[in-house]
Amino acid sequence: WLSRSPELHDVPCQDVTLRGVNYTTDNPLTQAGAKVETGAFVPFGTKTTAGQVIPGAVPCSGAVLRVSRDGGAPELVAWGFRNPFGIAFAPDGRLFVTDNMYDERGSRPVYGAGDYLWQVNQGSWYGWPDFAGGRALSMERYAPPGKEPIAQLLAGPPGAPPRPAAELGVHSSSTGFDFSRSARFGHVGEAFVAQFGDMAPAVGKVLSPVGFKLVRVDPASGVVHDFATNRKQSGPASAQEGGGLERPVAARFDPSGEALYVVDYGVLALGDAGPSVRKNSGVLWRITHTQ
Repeated sequence: WLSRSPELHDVPCQDVTLRGVNYTTDNPLTQAGAKVETGAFVPFGTKTTAGQVIPGAVPCSGAVLRVSRDGGAPELVAWGFRNPFGIAFAPDGRLFVTDNMYDERGSRPVYGAGDYLWQVNQGSWYGWPDFAGGRALSMERYAPPGKEPIAQLLAGPPGAPPRPAAELGVHSSSTGFDFSRSARFGHVGEAFVAQFGDMAPAVGKVLSPVGFKLVRVDPASGVVHDFATNRKQSGPASAQEGGGLERPVAARFDPSGEALYVVDYGVLALGDAGPSVRKNSGVLWRITHTQ
C-alpha cells in the first residue's frame, strides 16, 4: 500500500505536539538494505522535530465517529484508539469498542500489550500512541527483552487515558462482539467477544496459541471467561484432529437475543510469503441455549 499511496499517514483528531522522535527503518520503496528516518503523524520517510505541531482534523485516525442518519459531516466521539475493531451498545445504552493493540514488530515494537474492551465516553482520549490500557509505554514492562524503554512520541498527552473495562489476551486479535440481552440465553449485560487468534511469529512470540475462540466478558468487573473453544487444545481446528473454530471474527445476537451468530473467517495459514487463505473454509456458527 505504501508504494500506491506514499502520502498516507495517521491524522490526530486535535492538534498534537511532537517530541521529534524519529526511527531508522528499512525503506520498502527502494532496493534491499536501504534505510530511511521517519516520524509520527507524517508521511513515511519524513523526519519530525521537537515542538512540531501536527494539526488535528476530523475525520481522523483511531477514532469513533458518528454521522447523522440523514448524512452530513462526521462528528468526533472519542479517539486515541490503535485499532478499534468491534463496536456495540450494552443493554443500558453505554457504547463499547474492542481495540487491537500494539505488536512486537516494526520500528517501534511494543512487548506484552493485550487487546482491550473500552467503554467509550464522549470527548475522551484513550492513549494511542503513547499509552496502553492507561499505562505509559515508557514503562519497562513494554520494552522488548534486551531493548531500551519505548520513547514517548507526544510532548504532552491530550488527556488522561482511562483504564479499560477489560484486558484481553496479548495478540488475541479480539474483534467483533455483542451483548447478551436475553435471560433465556443468559449472562445479560455481558459481552461475547470473537477472538481471531494470534498471527505469530510476525506480531511477536507466543508460548501457545492465543485466541481462536469466543470469550465472555463482564464489563463491570473486567473478568473474562472462555465461552466457546475447541475441545482438544488451544488453537485453530485445522491444527488438530476434528472440526471446530478456526478464526472467529464477528459475533452478533439475533433480534430475539436467543441465538448468537458467529462469523468464522476460516483457515488462514502463515508462512514466509505471508498469510494464505483456504477458499471455502469460512463458517457461520449459530449458538443457542438448549436447556
